[in-house]
Formats: sequence, C-alpha cells, structure tokens
Amino acid sequence: MGDLIQTTPLIQGLKDKYPDARITLMVSSDFEDAVSLIPGVDDSLVFNLRQFKDPSAWEDESWVKIYRYIESELNSIRDKNYDLLVNLSHSRFSALMVHYLKVKNVIGFHCSATGDRLTGHPWMQYFGTEPFNRNFNEFNLVEIFSRSSDIDMTGREIQVLESSTDSCSDQEGLFNFSKSDDDLVIGFQIGSSLENRRWSTASFAKLADLLVEKLNVRILLFGVASESKSAAEMIQLVSNKDRVTDLTGKTDLKQLTGLLKGCDYLVTNDTGTMHLAAALNTKIIGLFFAHAHPFETAPFSSGHLIFQARISCAPCSYGVHCSNIVCVEKVLPEHILTFVENHIEHKKWQMPSDLINASELNVYETVTSSDGLIRLKPVIRHALELEDIFRLAYSVLWREALVPETSTNILSLQELLEEYENSDSQTVRELLGNKMELLETIEALGEEGARLCEGIVKSAAHALPVKLVRFGDEIQKIDEKIELTGMAHPELKPITDMFTKRKENLMGSDISRLGIESQKCYTLLRNESRRMIEILTAEDVGVSYSTHSSIRVAVPGR
Repeated sequence: MGDLIQTTPLIQGLKDKYPDARITLMVSSDFEDAVSLIPGVDDSLVFNLRQFKDPSAWEDESWVKIYRYIESELNSIRDKNYDLLVNLSHSRFSALMVHYLKVKNVIGFHCSATGDRLTGHPWMQYFGTEPFNRNFNEFNLVEIFSRSSDIDMTGREIQVLESSTDSCSDQEGLFNFSKSDDDLVIGFQIGSSLENRRWSTASFAKLADLLVEKLNVRILLFGVASESKSAAEMIQLVSNKDRVTDLTGKTDLKQLTGLLKGCDYLVTNDTGTMHLAAALNTKIIGLFFAHAHPFETAPFSSGHLIFQARISCAPCSYGVHCSNIVCVEKVLPEHILTFVENHIEHKKWQMPSDLINASELNVYETVTSSDGLIRLKPVIRHALELEDIFRLAYSVLWREALVPETSTNILSLQELLEEYENSDSQTVRELLGNKMELLETIEALGEEGARLCEGIVKSAAHALPVKLVRFGDEIQKIDEKIELTGMAHPELKPITDMFTKRKENLMGSDISRLGIESQKCYTLLRNESRRMIEILTAEDVGVSYSTHSSIRVAVPGR
C-alpha cells in the first residue's frame, strides 16, 4: 500500500502532462482495495498469483496452469496497445513481463530479447545504482519515480482520495468514544512488513504509559490481523490499559482512513500506514530501523518527524541479516515524549533542551525547500562528516546531471552544510583531499575512454579489425580501473556505478554506433567527476586540498 501511495505524484504528473490520457494501474491481488485510494487512475488490472498458493485451488498442481494464467493475462494487456508503460518494480519477473507486453515506450526496468537488463531513463539508471550507495543518496523514492517520467516535482506531495466518512465519529463500534476538541488521540502502528524493522513492543508500551500519564492521551493500535499478537503483547505491558484500543485486524481501508484522520499524531514504523496517514496530513513520528532508510522512504509531505539511529551500520545494506539489531535501542520512549510535548506547546518540531543520548540519534523533519521540493532537514545538529559532505554534494550534482534544464549553484550546498556543526577534523580534510585526487584520476580515465572510443569509430569506418581489437582491450582495462576505484572508495562509487549502468544499456552490433554511444558515457563520467571536484572545492564551502596534477541486482543481467 505504501508503494502505491508513493506513486501518486507520478500519476498526477502524468495526468497534468497528458490531460486526455487514460491511466491504468496494475496491482497484485493483495492490494486491489488500495486502488481506490489513488487519485488519477481510470482503470485497474489485478494480477492474482496468490490463487496458486493454495494447492487445493488447482487440482493437479501443474505449472502449466500457472503459465496459462500468466500468458492469458499478459495477452489481454498486450491487446490494448498501451502507449506508455512505467515499471517501478525491479524484479526479474516484472522485466520479463514488460518485454513480453511489447509496449513501444517503457520507463523503468525491462530487458532485451536476450535477457540483458535495461533501465532506459537516467533517473531509473540512478534508481538501479542507489541501493548500493544508500548513504550517499539524498532523494526520496517518490521523487526518483516521478523524475523518471520528467515530472516537475515543485510543490508535489503524496496524496490519497479520502472517503466522506466522518473521521472523528464511532465507526461500527471500532472504538468506544467520540473525539472531542480536548481529546489527544495518538495512533500506534507497531508492526511492519519486516519484523526486524520494528521498534520493540516494550518501547511502545512504555511510550503509551508516558503519553497517558503526561498528556492524558488515548492510544489506537493499527495493523493487520497478523500483527494482533504483537498488539496483545504490548497491551499486556501497558499499565493504563483502559486508554488503549486495539484495532489490529479490525479495519478495512475506508475505516483506517477515517481513523487516521482523527489522530493528532501517528507513531509508526516504516509502513504503508505511515504513508497513508502522511497523505491525510496526520503528523507522523516515523521510526526507521535496520534496512529502513528515511532518505529513501520517509513520508513525502512536510511537517513530519523521523528518528534513525546514528551509528556506523545504519541503515543495513540490503541482503544483510543482522543478529544484533542495536539500532532499535537508540530511540527511547522519552525522546518521542519530549518532542510531542514541544510540538504541542510550540506548534512546530524543535529540539528539546534535555534530549538524552542525542549523539547516537538522527532526527529529521520533512520540510519543503526553497525550491518547493520535499527534503529531510536535520533537527539535531551533528558535526559534519565525510559521508555528509559527499551526500549533500551528490544532491547538487545529480540534480544538475539528471533533471533537464535545472540550474543549481554552490549556494544550495552551502545552505545544506549550515545545518551541521562545522568539523575541524584534520582527518576529514585529509580524506577529502585524497578522494578529490581520485576524482581527478576518474576524470582522466573518462577522458582516455572517450579518446579510445573515437579510435574505435574511426577503425570501424575503415574496416581495421586489428586496431579494433587493440582498442577493445584498452577499453576493458580502463573499465576495470574505473570499477576498482569505485569499489575501493564508497564515496566515489555513485559516479562509477552510473557510468556502468549507462554502458549496460547500450545494445546492438553496429560498432560505430556503439562507439559513439560509449564515448558519451565516458564524457559524462569525465564531466561529472570534474563537476564534483568543483562542488567540493567551492570557496565558501570551506574545503581545500592539494592536487598532484554490476553488483548483481534483481533483474536479468548479462
């Protein structure tokens, strides 16, 4: 559900660009009901593989039946001759489906007839590299998805269609009170799709007691039926049980929407309920643990508060199973209580004066920037570290490189740097100098690669196979050096990965054309390396230095 809500700026942007177009949303059967929340959708297609989970639903358990269902469904879609297909999934299966559908314009992951993965649009190429460079990404997935269709993101936020139900009234006996103006109602979403992303039930229970004792709050527990066990465990630990109402597994989407609108705040793990509440303008206190990363999936609307542990391993890399999830212990119930008390008093999120253990916390507020874009602003001012410098610098670089006709300047980076305490660490400065020397090395490799591609084009034109082989060998050595530099220096890997992703999308057997397209890839690598150096060495940024002169992703790969 959260993924669907995150597509709403993209869908609305497509409606704005193509007012007469009809938009069809394809979903799995698990989320068929959520289509009613999404504005701008004219039709929907439901893909139901869940029917084959129960063997009794298909007598002989033959894979032929599954194949025939998939083939029939895809053929019915292909017969409709869609003009544009946007695939926001990165699974192998979705890529193969897209190829089978033969839609003439595709945005997102797909593949060639030989199974080579393709991404197409520059923002989707960026999306393909981002999971391996998470600590240097400043862009929410909502923006990445929307930018992939060249949607102007100024002023856009997630949104949902609201039901006409009175959000504050008793709905079918789901809770036994009517909210008055003096009531403070706070929702808890204690579950999430992945168990290791959850705050502990003990922490939720302690927070509930603190909120009841300090602010006389009523607590509503949201979640699906499978999370009822966790809700029961939490309630068992709560002292003020009469102030807690368990609604897990008892609401449909319409009821959940109404109840969320009636909440003053929602304390939640990274879930679909979080995105739904944010789209309804309910204040969010988001808890991001383990693999969950706020820069990727924080609610894409302004005015919400996000907690994340500030430890070296947060967030976990995808595919990592952590046997000691210490990050959940860094966010304390007292932290959330003090922020809520401050927000009630001052009508805005601000740093409490008595916050404990702040050095191990990242706390962000979702805000609208001066450019009209949703971003995360640090509430706690930490000392600037090398990772912060590069993440912020990349936010400037990629907006210039990937957004058509976007003009940025160093001032935007200076404003971002002011949200951190100045760091006088000599180690950080020495490391930064070393990284920029390596950026010059990558720049030179890009220049050399472009020169070799020019030689390939000339040799192909004059049918000189011996020279072609020699140029090809030299190109391979250049590529190996580029890849190894990125692998050895994570701060530079976003640039080298984008280079690799671009080359990966080059297809065909016309050597001259491939040479020309490859030359563009090397030229972009050279230019982006040079621009990154310029961003990092801008006079007012305060950085100076002395200079001396595909991980496997879940799509069909080579």
